[in-house]
Order: sequence, then structure tokens, then C-alpha cells
Amino acid sequence: MNNIENFLGSLGLLKIEGYTFNKLLGGGSALSSLYSKGDEKIVFKFLISPRNSVELERFKLEFSVLEKNNANSVRMEDGFVLSERAFKGPQTSYPLPMIKHSLISRLGNLVNYFSYSYEDGQLLSQLDTSTYSVQDKINILYRIASGLSYFNQSGYSHRDLHPENILLLDGYHMPNSNGYNVVNDPRIKFLDMGNCQRVNTESDWLYRIERNLDENAVFQDNNRRILASFVSMPPDFLEKGESTKHYDSWSFGVYAYKLLFNEMPFEAHQIGDITALRGSRAYSEHYKDNLNLLPLGLKLILNHLLSPNGDQRPSIDAIVRLFSWLVDRNEEFQEHKFICSVIHDGGFDPNYDPRDDYY
Repeated sequence: MNNIENFLGSLGLLKIEGYTFNKLLGGGSALSSLYSKGDEKIVFKFLISPRNSVELERFKLEFSVLEKNNANSVRMEDGFVLSERAFKGPQTSYPLPMIKHSLISRLGNLVNYFSYSYEDGQLLSQLDTSTYSVQDKINILYRIASGLSYFNQSGYSHRDLHPENILLLDGYHMPNSNGYNVVNDPRIKFLDMGNCQRVNTESDWLYRIERNLDENAVFQDNNRRILASFVSMPPDFLEKGESTKHYDSWSFGVYAYKLLFNEMPFEAHQIGDITALRGSRAYSEHYKDNLNLLPLGLKLILNHLLSPNGDQRPSIDAIVRLFSWLVDRNEEFQEHKFICSVIHDGGFDPNYDPRDDYY
């Protein structure tokens, strides 16, 4: 702590535009620190002396995506402009930190920083789930999945999801999904966008925000680099690279299994433990026995989430629908063939007929 404070002091960064350094929050190559001015708190993120040009572009990309993305801006004739109506959800559940200070680069790009609003919440890694029932765990997973679905509106996949990057805020509301005009309000923020990847769609050219940085250089580096938190990386990434499907769904599945059983679904000591999963489900010796302890619907969902084949993993929006069955329609979600039909149909009810709404 004192070393970081002294370091920032040597650069004249203990006070920035009236905000004073309080404490280090964490970080790897980029440092996040809490600053305050009166009762207002913000987070400054620093990249000091980047190791190479791609690391700087990565930092610039994180700022750029937080500043403007498909969830907080709309396309106008002269480009994208910030707009609350772009986000399809309650503003209290907007899933990313809000930029407070634009990116500043000094000393020939040796010192780089920006800031975003501080949110008073609890990291998922700090949540005590020791007394949670299986249903409690299903409920928190439903909430996280709903937050991720809101995050996907940004137009990016996160690609470094783990409990230290997920912030839970108070006041959330997950209503019964059997009602009309249901809007979940999970109140979750996703932190550390340094490894995000743009999600390309058929209509991407309509909604792509042009960024003043070399986005492709970052993506190319992402696709030949293994993260330190490599358990968030699906096994098929080693073969498919940027074409990997449902990357974040794998990360969600790993967390879900760890939450349910307080152990990992596979050995995770080295990268070789992940590569072993590519050709077969070489999971832990307890994996099958553990899954057999779960309600059938949850067992089959989790088994699909942890598939080494991205085509078999549900998309994030499908995960929300699947968990809504476990929360609100569990009595209908009991028969093996029906559950598989729902999973393979993206969480939708295969027996639903929209004409029934008019009678």
C-alpha cells in the first residue's frame, strides 16, 4: 500500500482534479485505486509504463467501451451519442461502471489513466454462501445470468469472468417471470474489461462504434494469449480462437459448479488440465456423482454449460430463460425429454403457442 502511494506520489497523482487518493483496490498490469472528494468516491485506473503497444491499446479499449457502447448510446446521422433509452433494462441495472474522467496520457504515453464512478457493493468473491440452500444458489445464479444478459447488450463478451470481476449491488429485484412485462433488476456490475472481445453479428456494421484505437490488434493478441485466470477459458478456445462460441457461458458454468459443490469441476492447476478437456469430459472423479445430487433440470443445464463444445453450451440469454424455469416453473421442469427440448430450444417452451395469448 505505502509503495503504491509513494509511487503515485512521485508521479504527482495522489490528487487529481480535486480527488484525493484513499487506497489501492487491486489490479495486475493496470492499477485501480479509490479516490474521494468530500462524500463522492470514484475509481481511477492507471496504466504506467506499458510493456508494449498492444497493452496500451488494450487499456484504451477498456476506456472506450466503458465510455460508449451499444447499451448506452444510439446511432445518429453524425455517429453514436449517449442515451439512456439505448439500454433495454432498468437504469439501476446498467451493467458497466460509468466513466467520470476521460482517458489522459502523459509523458509520451508512459502514464495513462481514466476514472469511473465508485459503486458501494460486494464482490461476488466476498459473498458468504456457506449457509445457502440449493434453491438459494439457483436464485443467485439466476440473478448473475440476468446481469450477464444485460451486459451482452454492450456488444462485447467479457472473456475474463470470475468472482473478483463481478460486483453485487443492493436493492436488486428478480420478479416472478410468469407475469406480463417482467423486467429483472439484478443490479450487477462487471469490472475489468481489459480482455473483452467484440461480438460480431450479421447486423454488426449497423451498430459498430468506431474507436480511436487499434481494436483488431487487441483482439488478435487476445486470441493467442492465455489469461492468468485460465479456468475462465473454455477448452475449445485452444482450437477455435476468435470463433469460440459462448465463451462467457463456460465461465458461468465453472462458477455455478464451484458454488454448488465448493470444488472445481476439473483439476485446474496448470493449462494442461484445461487442454485435457478438449477431447473428452475429463472432469473430476466426483463430477458425475455431484451432478446426480442435483434436481434433474439443474443437472442437465450445468452439464450443457460445461460442455467443451461451444455449440452445446447455452447462450447467456438462454441461461436466463433456463434458470427462470428452475425459479418459477420448476413443477413443469421435471421430465428428461422435455427438459432437453427446452435446453436445445434456447430456454423457450417448446409447447408454447402464441395464439393462446388471444383466448
